[in-house]
Amino acid sequence: MELDDPALPAVAHLTGPGAVDVVGAAVAAAGGVLHDLRTSHVQYRPGADLVVRYRGDVTWADGRHVEDETLLAATHRGAALPGTVPVVAEADGHRVEASVWRWPFDPLLTALADAVTPGRGDRVLAPIVGATQSVEVVAYRPTERAVVRVAAAAGRVYLKVVPPAELPALVARHERLLAAGLPVPQVLATTGDGLVVLAERPGTTFRQRIKDDLPGWPTADHLCALLERLHALPADVPSARGSRTADGRGHAALLAAVLPDHAGALSALAEHFDAGVDAVRDRSGPMVHGDLHEGQLVVEPSGTISGLLDVDDAGAGDPLDDLATLAAHLRFRATVLEPDAPGRVRRRLLETSDDLRSRAAARWGRIATDDTVAAVLVGLATGPFRLQREGWQGAVAATIVDATRIAGLVPAGGPRT
Repeated sequence: MELDDPALPAVAHLTGPGAVDVVGAAVAAAGGVLHDLRTSHVQYRPGADLVVRYRGDVTWADGRHVEDETLLAATHRGAALPGTVPVVAEADGHRVEASVWRWPFDPLLTALADAVTPGRGDRVLAPIVGATQSVEVVAYRPTERAVVRVAAAAGRVYLKVVPPAELPALVARHERLLAAGLPVPQVLATTGDGLVVLAERPGTTFRQRIKDDLPGWPTADHLCALLERLHALPADVPSARGSRTADGRGHAALLAAVLPDHAGALSALAEHFDAGVDAVRDRSGPMVHGDLHEGQLVVEPSGTISGLLDVDDAGAGDPLDDLATLAAHLRFRATVLEPDAPGRVRRRLLETSDDLRSRAAARWGRIATDDTVAAVLVGLATGPFRLQREGWQGAVAATIVDATRIAGLVPAGGPRT
């Protein structure tokens, strides 16, 4: 993979073969030797910023040889990130600047190292659940957030790490939604450096029930009832995430940069999403989740929804986004993420997705619903690229085609799917 971005000259050097030189220089400055480098994850917004995660083979100055060291490099319009090794060079007539760091020393998630190192969080956890027994990283989005599952003597809790400035709003959001009767995790403790300790909700995530082929899926009635309760709440601040159609335009630009052969279809989709801006504004106002998918819902064996997770983005927004996001995720899981799942599981995923689309269409209209689902699919199409999955180009292309059909932008006016 190699990208070119005139606004960010370092992009070509962090995504191409030159990455080993950039990262290797930072490793050398820290007293190590980089022997090999493999890209494992990419976060990219054309013209704005790039963060690349690598797996490196490193020998450190103390003699330790690590064959799977996690190293990260970022570039953006601005100074080097604090707490990183800055790399500056002249290449092809441009000034190339990058910030390099090693897991878990994220420059903006200052509590991350304590959260993922067994024992280092016990000063906070011990009064709640006792000494730490095991630590598992559930999610990590460099410079933005991380989620860590901790098993301790008296049970499990989750640690969420965010930039310290975001902590007060996140805690207030959890407390407000919990007071309103929504099943969000209770905040058990916080630290000033951006760490939140969250109680575990009873049950299993909807995603895990799908992957393990477990009974007890929530019905569309359950899902819609939960969203009605959420959307009934007034919101005094906008969602941390923009509308899904606005996101879709940005994601289309990213995909056009990495798969230029599909730039025409992506441009048509972006223009299509632009046409709905006024309608999005008219619908917006209620409290929305902002990123609702099957991994954010905890479900008991009865199918009862017992948990609503990851409310970082909750705020005023377009209520159609929540139903459309969940519908698109289920469709994407059936068509791309679970190709080896039993046929009945994939059929059920598609049936549930179609049911949610129909319910959304009954309230907000078929065109608005399908356009929003298509925008979410364009965003999901970036996933195989970001994770650098083998054969990601084919998965991305197939999803672009699916989004085009759902939006009704098919050759010769063919039918929507």
